[in-house]
Amino acid sequence: MKPRSLVAAANALCVAGCAGHADLSMIPLDTKRIDAKAPLVIRVEPDECYFWINDQQELCVAMRSARGSILGKRFQNEFLLSLVVKGVPAGGGREYRMDRLTARAKHHAGFAHTRAASLSGILAVWDYRQNHLRGRFRFTAKQQSYSVLTDWTGNYPLLFVGEFSAVHNEAAGKELLARTEEGSMSRSEPEPKRTVVPSPETAGDSK
Repeated sequence: MKPRSLVAAANALCVAGCAGHADLSMIPLDTKRIDAKAPLVIRVEPDECYFWINDQQELCVAMRSARGSILGKRFQNEFLLSLVVKGVPAGGGREYRMDRLTARAKHHAGFAHTRAASLSGILAVWDYRQNHLRGRFRFTAKQQSYSVLTDWTGNYPLLFVGEFSAVHNEAAGKELLARTEEGSMSRSEPEPKRTVVPSPETAGDSK
């Protein structure tokens, strides 16, 4: 192989590795009905996967798979997943318990759209260093589907299982994470209702 070809190949590998990657499966857990033609397992292989630590000292991971088509929007496919957990990995690795705020996912396949939010599960990460992070996860989620007539409906149970190799890129990761939180998918917890407790001086003033 000529020197120029070697350089081109090395650059191609660098570009592919600089975006990270992941491999995950989504398994419907609905026990009330089953479609005769729908796949039992939906597999996705994101070719973008980023991680960073935000200002709240939370570990953030965001990934994306996009497949365009010259045949138009009907044949395009995009998958987005973000993970946010509290605390920085110590000693190179850590396990996290996942809850309702941990994961957000969106999947657009042609004119079919779904979104999901985690319920519970586990996330393990290792090889934590400045520019690289590997991890695995397994969690249950509730999924909704979109229709022009009914908007977002359903709370279908779903299992996510996967692994990833992420590179450090806060700017790219934040952009993907923001997209997973669009449309009532924000991780911001509602503020608890404030209860006004009367002071001893005013407790007996009501009539």
